[in-house]
Amino acid sequence: MVVVAATALAQSATNTAVAAPRADVEGVTMVNGAGKTITLPANAATALRSAAAGRSGNTVATKAAATKAEPGSVGTDSVIGADERVQESVPTSYPWGAIAHLQTNQGGCTGFMLSRDVLVTAGHCVHYGGSWVTSYTVTPGRTGNNAPFGSCSGGINDVWTTSGWINGYPSDQDYGLVKLTCDIGNNTGWFGWWYSTGENLVNQYFYVEGYPGDKPFGTMWWDGDNSYSQTANKLWYWIDTAGGQSGAPVYHYNSTTAGLCGGWCVTAIHTNGVAGDNPTNSGTRFRPDVMSFINYWISQP
Repeated sequence: MVVVAATALAQSATNTAVAAPRADVEGVTMVNGAGKTITLPANAATALRSAAAGRSGNTVATKAAATKAEPGSVGTDSVIGADERVQESVPTSYPWGAIAHLQTNQGGCTGFMLSRDVLVTAGHCVHYGGSWVTSYTVTPGRTGNNAPFGSCSGGINDVWTTSGWINGYPSDQDYGLVKLTCDIGNNTGWFGWWYSTGENLVNQYFYVEGYPGDKPFGTMWWDGDNSYSQTANKLWYWIDTAGGQSGAPVYHYNSTTAGLCGGWCVTAIHTNGVAGDNPTNSGTRFRPDVMSFINYWISQP
């Protein structure tokens, strides 16, 4: 299917995933829209530690599980059966305020804060079809024209992905970020994260939350449901999404493996809509190469 930054990519859970570069052997090569290239050494992944959520003084909100019917026929825009997404009622509360509307010259996406100035998103939200995003505005916790934390804008120098993504756009390499021009995360707080390469995430309850293009402009929506299938690099789930939610966090309260992350914690980036006859959406799992890439930018001034 033809995809722009505003639309979730599509891939079936039965497709063969392209193997991710092994960060412990090959390192990670990062590129930005201005043509800058940085290669992380192979040992960059060995020092990784899961991170607790950054609350930044915010009150921690709670979220109830969505009431779900059994999965039905595949609807449009990656809604699986009846649309069971719910509009976020407290978008300024932590951690929902750490979810941002990402507007670019190529369309609309979602991103989420993992530090004071790092917004994580899908790779196709910063580069797709041979084209880089050349301008963007990030507005966390947005509801329509209300921007409770303000916004942050920039251009082609700030958007990053990896050579693994731009070299053929394999689905399991679909991750990117924006190194913001402001420290807006100090006001919103940020998510924690975890990964365990041998962890079984199937039949776990996750949420995906972001800014779908089929709902009123600039409004945040969420759904929660069980995961369906996994590979080392991808996670498939029954959660309803739509175009514009690419780059949204796939998150959980506490890590599914005890002790890896406390609070509201992310383990994947939503990237893909339904394709074929398997009615599941999917995302890029956190793993050594993904977190080497993200942690490098978290550590930069």
